[in-house]
Amino acid sequence: MATLTHGGEYACAFELKLLDWERYSHDEDTDIKTVPLGEAYTLWVKYRMELRVGDGILYKSAKETTLVLEDIKRLIEELQQLADGSKDEVAFDPIEPDFGLVIRRLSKSSLIFDVDVWIDFPNQVSCFYGGYGPGLYFWVDASDIERFASQLGAELHAIFYGMKREEI
Repeated sequence: MATLTHGGEYACAFELKLLDWERYSHDEDTDIKTVPLGEAYTLWVKYRMELRVGDGILYKSAKETTLVLEDIKRLIEELQQLADGSKDEVAFDPIEPDFGLVIRRLSKSSLIFDVDVWIDFPNQVSCFYGGYGPGLYFWVDASDIERFASQLGAELHAIFYGMKREEI
């Protein structure tokens, strides 16, 4: 499980657990979306998430949800850019918006970042995108972001380990 947190006495955390992948094809009865180049989104990553405050769980996924593979790859890349200082803000709003994540540097010279994360509760319980639900606001530093990106990358690699590169 990838965990975005700074720890400490009043620790808040966003946990994202990548579980598996699935493929949709043009032959299936699905609403296939396309990328700007016209290729279909065919690989989806299943996941669950949690919001924690201290030792308590504020929210735990009601079901498995999916992210388009390109979205999770983009998130990892943008988190790495944020951690290395080449970017000051990440606003992640995936194609399948089960959660939102915004991380921004407090100021140009700051080493601290604000984190806003929320879960789309209506989508979790009824498959209706409501755009609201439980959320957390906390702070992290660059090493916390780097660790989260690394954990997500390792989970993604583990899911796809053994697949032929051209299949991904």
